[in-house]
Amino acid sequence: MRPVDDAARDSYRDVVRGLRGEVLWQEDLKRRTTFGIGGPADVWVEPADEEGLAAVAGRSRAAGCPCLVLGSGSNVLVPDEGFRGVVLHPGGALSGAAFEGRLARAGAGLLLGALLRRAQEAGLAGLEWSAGIPGSVGGAVATNAGARGESFGDCVRAVRAVAADGNFITLRREELGFGYRRSALPRDAVVVEVELELEPGEPARIAALSEEFMEKRRASQPTGMRSAGSVFKNPPGDAAGRLIDAAGVAGRTCGGASVWAKHANFIVNNGGASARDVVALMELVEREVQERFGVRLEREIRVIGR
Repeated sequence: MRPVDDAARDSYRDVVRGLRGEVLWQEDLKRRTTFGIGGPADVWVEPADEEGLAAVAGRSRAAGCPCLVLGSGSNVLVPDEGFRGVVLHPGGALSGAAFEGRLARAGAGLLLGALLRRAQEAGLAGLEWSAGIPGSVGGAVATNAGARGESFGDCVRAVRAVAADGNFITLRREELGFGYRRSALPRDAVVVEVELELEPGEPARIAALSEEFMEKRRASQPTGMRSAGSVFKNPPGDAAGRLIDAAGVAGRTCGGASVWAKHANFIVNNGGASARDVVALMELVEREVQERFGVRLEREIRVIGR
């Protein structure tokens, strides 16, 4: 990736001026993604508070700087050249959770696993299906994360976010248009906090059910390997993994990446895989499934442009 020129660096400095939090230049995104793939970001920003988050989002747009919101780094493929712009990370300062009765408020940077544990301690059920999913609360809203017929949007009451102009907005559940692995979160909006309505439950029962989901995940997904989660959405009435396996693509390799033989809807980084390797495999899968079954697979992994 070419060095950041003086004009771009000046723009970035304007974006982060006076910011409380962490600012890193040419931050390697390999260590920030579950795939372990990707080049450097021009600038990595983790604001210390939500006001800083809003400031960076608004200033980036005003300065014409591309801004990528990156939470846990799952479900995403960063190019080998990296990202020419600002990577905005809603991290520790936005990783809190509070509970009152059946309601929970969770920060966008909180990992789903941590939210599940805290809900269990509070005696609140409804998130057990998320056991083992590596995403964050903000990402779960944007993609309506889910498993085994349940999804995050089922329990969302409202979302507080930063709009493209840097102002705070609140969106009710009915405005978010949750569907299968999608939401109608406005373009360029950055999730700050989510309000959830959960069900009362016994902590021991919640823990047992969570472990049951976790065991099923361990048995069917590459939990000990570097991947970005399911590569493709399931077509209506079918499963992407079944189609890929039936097309004879399971186990195929490109460079350091391979279509996982045990569940073909996963691509794993066997060590040293590049984004180009992964894209080549995705294109191979799409082509073979289309030719064999006439089904056009839709990607679940978000491939970031330069």
